[in-house]
Amino acid sequence: MGQGLKAVFIAGGAGTRLWPLSRAGSPKQFHALAGNASLMRQTVERVLPVIEARDVWVVTGAHHVEQTRAELPEVPPRQIVGEPFPLGTNLAVGLGALHVARQDPDAVIFVGWADSYFRDGEAFRRALKASARVARETAGVIVGVRPTHPATGYGYIHAGDALEGFEDAYAIAGFAEKPDAPRARAFVEDGSYYWNPGMSAWVASRLLELIRRHKPAHHEALLKVEPHLGTPREAEAMEEAFEGLDRDPIDTAVFEKAEGLATVVTDPGWSDVGTWAAVYELGAEGEGANVLRGEVVPLDTEGCLVHAAAGRPVFTLGVSDLVIVDAGDCLLVARRDQAERLKELHTLAQQSGHENLL
Repeated sequence: MGQGLKAVFIAGGAGTRLWPLSRAGSPKQFHALAGNASLMRQTVERVLPVIEARDVWVVTGAHHVEQTRAELPEVPPRQIVGEPFPLGTNLAVGLGALHVARQDPDAVIFVGWADSYFRDGEAFRRALKASARVARETAGVIVGVRPTHPATGYGYIHAGDALEGFEDAYAIAGFAEKPDAPRARAFVEDGSYYWNPGMSAWVASRLLELIRRHKPAHHEALLKVEPHLGTPREAEAMEEAFEGLDRDPIDTAVFEKAEGLATVVTDPGWSDVGTWAAVYELGAEGEGANVLRGEVVPLDTEGCLVHAAAGRPVFTLGVSDLVIVDAGDCLLVARRDQAERLKELHTLAQQSGHENLL
């Protein structure tokens, strides 16, 4: 186990691009979208060889606390931290760091999402341990993933000079927000730009200091909450302290303004599992393959993702490149190449009086 190494996973958001399976009441981290266990379950199991369950925290919505505790019984219940309302990643990460720093301000925190997927668990753990080592010697680490194609849906990290004494570790020369297609191609051809998967490593006290420096109002609010952590007033104190604060993402509000950051580059087969097209790509075994979940009977069907609800078989005939998702109370049928537009359909469902399905 990694000495002084902790993990904070952020489990927020409704995953609207994976509707109708992912909803506000049951977001994507609770679903087995890649593999047989939920994304959240896999996230924690992936780190347990190097981080003990007692050193894991999950920050999630207050209404998901009990479901998260049931999903992760080995994690101490008090370390499933409920947000009184959506805080944004700056406060959510800060809240996790605050909990860790109370135990050990010199501990290294690995911060990540609870709903990402990594095909190569060993490569992921090597990157985690390397990031922890580099974080002790620098201001902090943002993990970089080697791009496999010129993606326009991710931010990029620009790597600068190599760090002496570390393998695949570089000073960060800059960040780039989600690029258009020509710029994404230029990044990949350049060879020094890496996807930003939202994983990072920090000494707990240094992370809180960065928040103090760049978001002082947020840091002040965290200090107001600290005396009440673990007490019956914790939820009330958070609500009072965090009310009215902005929900700026920590990447742009803090990380991109910090000096002396490093990146550790890895290739763990990462996916943000952000769309049904991504779910298909994770499951497809060759061109034209189908990805079938539940009781599905296909005939002359190619390149389709079909998700059947329990007890409701789905039959397909003469179709290709579709996403078909039966959520039990509603059905999605879409072209796979239109999966990125699902937020539009989610909005339309809301406008047409189907809020109960969201």
